[in-house]
Amino acid sequence: MKSYKTALSIKRGYNKVEFPEKAFNYITGFGVIFLRYGEEILLESGTSEVALVIFGGTCDITLDGKTFKGLGRRKTVFDDLPSAIYVPRDTKYVLKGYDAEIGICSAKCDKRSKFAVISPEDIKIMQVGRDNWQREVRMIIGDNSPSVNLIVGETINPAGNWSGTPPHRHETLKLPQESLHEELYYFKMAKPGAFGIQRIYSPERGVEETILLKNNEITFIPWGYHQIVAGPGYKMYYLFLLAGEGKRLAGCVDPDHSWLIKNNEEVKDAIRR
Repeated sequence: MKSYKTALSIKRGYNKVEFPEKAFNYITGFGVIFLRYGEEILLESGTSEVALVIFGGTCDITLDGKTFKGLGRRKTVFDDLPSAIYVPRDTKYVLKGYDAEIGICSAKCDKRSKFAVISPEDIKIMQVGRDNWQREVRMIIGDNSPSVNLIVGETINPAGNWSGTPPHRHETLKLPQESLHEELYYFKMAKPGAFGIQRIYSPERGVEETILLKNNEITFIPWGYHQIVAGPGYKMYYLFLLAGEGKRLAGCVDPDHSWLIKNNEEVKDAIRR
């Protein structure tokens, strides 16, 4: 893989992310759809299962002869909890937006599941971590969703705080210690000029990358240990998209940093995000 990040300039319509060559085997697509008032777009899931996360504004979705109206209630990702839609594979659907910005997350899927609308009341909210690695995690598509291999959620990092601590990876199917899940992050910043930093490293591959993060940037994590920090004074948001073998997510902690959670059951489940 030649690149670990890219950026979007959000325009009307479907803003699709181009993945680096051979980046993923399970994640099949990510993009942001921006629709002005009353604009529509016809989409098809194909051989992927799809999660639509409403970043801001509202939308209607029509599929199988039914229309679900007025989905979404926040202006920005920092204002309220998300609304989302799960679309099974082999499904055609129409989105109608009302100044709506919508993330579209796709993953390879070999089973047909059930359509679902996820309201803010359905979101599982967790305050995870401790000290300067405490953050809010919002699970959108997880264990209780109809998805097959897709996991989607959001993290709100307070200014100066870390996520993914201790650094961990999920690149090998060795349950219960480690699951096989590729990952993609999409970042939004609360203020102009805001930034964060992400570390991605893999001793086995000789990879050690430190990545500057800004608004509307995407990072690719097909493997390797990873960890994130928000810049001082700048609250940071990111959407996380995972796909792999099933929905049981288990992170393998870098042994050099495992002392951070040793004998601390409260934070062991928090290391994944």
